[in-house]
Amino acid sequence: MALHTSKVVYPVHQFLVPYLFELRLLLTSKYMSHAYIVCHPLKI
Repeated sequence: MALHTSKVVYPVHQFLVPYLFELRLLLTSKYMSHAYIVCHPLKI
């Protein structure tokens, strides 16, 4: 049973890790650009 579970979990893990990394990267860049747009006019 444990072997079967690891066989299923591994491909899912392989797929999810890059996806989550990509998502985090996307959210970070989105947040950073938003923060830049909000903060930049205040610096002028």
